[in-house]
Amino acid sequence: MPAEVTAISGRACAYYLAGRCARTRSQAESAAAFCPMMQARGKLGAQTRDRLNRLDRLADPNDREVARRHIMQKTAEAIGALKCPDFVPDAHGQICIHQHLIYCQLLLPPCPGRCEDFLPRAKPGPKAQP
Repeated sequence: MPAEVTAISGRACAYYLAGRCARTRSQAESAAAFCPMMQARGKLGAQTRDRLNRLDRLADPNDREVARRHIMQKTAEAIGALKCPDFVPDAHGQICIHQHLIYCQLLLPPCPGRCEDFLPRAKPGPKAQP
């Protein structure tokens, strides 16, 4: 009976991230792993900046302030309405534990183990002497 071959773990790889491979090979693969919550918040932020920039056209400072508060209120409501089914808050409740930079770890491909893209993690060097 032949022995079963098992893959060597990729945990020591620089691309290894909680069982996922953070190495993207194309722009399309990279875009597919973007965090949907960050993208939605970015769009809301751009819309809010655009609306706030338009306030300069209002002549009355009181009108500008009322409109600014209204815009900020609507933005806060829209951000509160954003939902991700996989969102798990960190200890502070602000960031999802699955978020890595601009990516969602759950959308990254699974790590197959040590592969041709394996890149050993850099070992920390000795501390610099003053």
